Amino acid sequence: MFETLEVGKHVKGSDFNELELPLRQKLLEGQFGLAQSEQPVIIVIAGLDGSGKGSLVHRLNEWMDPRGIETNTFWEHSDDEESRPFFWRFWRRMPAKGKIGIFLGSWYTAPAQAMIDGDITAKEFKLQCQQIEAFEHTLIDDGALVIKIWLHVGREAQRLQLKEAAPGKQQNPRVTDQPYELRGKYKKALEVSEQLILDTDSSHSPWHLIEAEDRRYRDLTAGQIILNAMHNKAAQATSQPAESEPQTTHVTGQPTVLDSVDLTPVLSRDDYKGQLKKYQAKLQDLAWEAYKEKRSIVAVFEGWDAAGKGSAIRRVTQAIDPRLYRLVQFAAPTDEERAHHYLWRFWRQLERDGRCTFFDRSWYGRVLVERVEQFAASNEWQRAYSEINQFEQQMVEHGSIVLKFWLHISEDEQLQRFKAREQQPHKRYKITEEDWRNREKWQDYAVAIDQMVSRTSTRHAPWTLVAGNDKPHARIQILKTFCKTLKQALEN
Repeated sequence: MFETLEVGKHVKGSDFNELELPLRQKLLEGQFGLAQSEQPVIIVIAGLDGSGKGSLVHRLNEWMDPRGIETNTFWEHSDDEESRPFFWRFWRRMPAKGKIGIFLGSWYTAPAQAMIDGDITAKEFKLQCQQIEAFEHTLIDDGALVIKIWLHVGREAQRLQLKEAAPGKQQNPRVTDQPYELRGKYKKALEVSEQLILDTDSSHSPWHLIEAEDRRYRDLTAGQIILNAMHNKAAQATSQPAESEPQTTHVTGQPTVLDSVDLTPVLSRDDYKGQLKKYQAKLQDLAWEAYKEKRSIVAVFEGWDAAGKGSAIRRVTQAIDPRLYRLVQFAAPTDEERAHHYLWRFWRQLERDGRCTFFDRSWYGRVLVERVEQFAASNEWQRAYSEINQFEQQMVEHGSIVLKFWLHISEDEQLQRFKAREQQPHKRYKITEEDWRNREKWQDYAVAIDQMVSRTSTRHAPWTLVAGNDKPHARIQILKTFCKTLKQALEN
C-alpha cells in the first residue's frame, strides 16, 4: 500500500504560490457554507512520526478561519481520560454543528500503538477497529462530515526527520517520544497502519492517503481533499431524502412487555422499614468496595410520570457516601446540546472509575419522548437502538457496572397520583399540562417502551422492570437489584 506513496511527488515554489490563494479562498467559502448549514466537520490527521502532521494542522488553521476551528491533540493521556471509557475523551471534544474539529492524534492512535508494541492480539485489534468504524458511523448518521487524512513518508525521510537532520525541503523536524523507526519497528508500524486503514476504510468515512515528503504537495493535496469533501457534503444537504419507513411495527391491541409486570405486590410499613435499613447498609458497603476496585456505577432511572423515580433515587443515594456519586437530571436539550449528537451530553457526564453516575432520565429519551412526540425523525430514533447498545457496551467493557430501571405503574394509579398532586400545595409544581397531555398518548408510549426494552435489554446492561404501584415495594426492588448486581459484578 505505502510503496505507491514514495514516488517523489512534489510542487515547485512558484506553482505553490499560484495555487495557494484560490484554494484558500475556496476553503473559506466551503467552511462558511457548512457553518450556515449547521453541519459539524471532523478532520482526522494521522500518519507515522515525522510525516508533518503538526505542520499540516498549522497550515489548515492559516488557510481557514481559526475562530471556527478547534484543534484537539491526544498525544498525552490524562488521569481523567484513563479512568473513563475510551471514547469519552473524544466525545467531549466533538465540534458543534457548523464548527470544524481537527484531531491530531485520535481514536486511531492507541489501538495502533498497542498493536505495534504487542500489547494486544490481532483479534483484539480487529475488534477495536470495528468499534472505531461504529463510532464514526454514529457521527456520520447524525450529519457530521468525517475527513480522514493519512500522511506517509519513506523510511529514510522519516529517519532524517526524527534525527533532526531533514533536508531543507522537509517540514520542520520534531523528535517524538516513541519514534518507531529509532526503535527498530518501522516495518511493524507500516504493517499495522496498513491493516488499520483497510479495516476502517469505508464509503461513508474513507481514508485519503497522501505522499507527504514534500510539504507543498502535502498541504495542497490535503486542502483539496477537504475542499472536495465539503463541496460534496453541501451538495448532499441541498437534497431532501424521503423519510424512511419505520423498521418495526406493532399491531394495535397486542400485549407489551409492561403487561408482564405484576403490580399487586405491597409491602407493609414494618417490612419496608426493616428491608430499607438492611439493603441500604449492604449498598453502602458495596459502593465503597466498587470504589476500591475502581469500578464505576452507571444507573439509569426511567418511568412513567408520577411513577416515583425521585423518591426511589433518594433511597439509593441515602445509602451512598455523597463523595462517591453524582445525580444528573435531564429535560429538554439546551441550544448547546442540540448543536451536538444527542449522546454527547450524556458521555460528558460520566464520572471517573470508582464513582457512581445516576441519570434521572437519560439517552432513552431518543426512543421514547423524541419518538412519540416526533422530535426525532423515524430514521433517527430507529438507529438509536444500536447506538445506545454500543454506548452501554463500551461502558461495560471499560469496567463500569450498568443498571437500568423502568418504573411501571398502571394508568389508574397515575391518575390518582396526578389528582393528589393537584390537591397538595407542596406537590402541585410537579404536575403540568404536559403531564396530562402525555396521558393521552399512553398506548403510544407503551409501544415505544416495549420496543425499547426488547431491543436494548442486553446481557451486559439488562433492564429491570419495577412494579411501582406500591412505592415502598418499588424502592426495595430497586435496592435489592442494586445489591445483587454489584455483588455479582465485584465477585467476577
